[in-house]
Amino acid sequence: MNIHVIEQLNNFVKLPDNKWESGGWSLDENKAQKLIGGVIYFHKRRIEPSFFGGSITDYRIDQSPEYQGKIVFTFQYNVNCRNVNTDRYGWSKKMKIISNE
Repeated sequence: MNIHVIEQLNNFVKLPDNKWESGGWSLDENKAQKLIGGVIYFHKRRIEPSFFGGSITDYRIDQSPEYQGKIVFTFQYNVNCRNVNTDRYGWSKKMKIISNE
């Protein structure tokens, strides 16, 4: 599965080895688990191409007071995840999950 998300605040944390974190996502943990190995694409708006993204390598549940219980994805940056478009259908709030099945 792949996921497209709206990220307008550039809420990213750089990790070693070209990995990044992006968090604060309201998503069921079961879905987050299924997204490992998939690709995450970040968009400013639904109708704009992605500006960032990569392969999802892990997730965790945020314990900070501000985002407690929200999903934080770890991903390996991939330049091929830039300028990717998706159609306007299938969005739910700020995300769109695409099944590879």
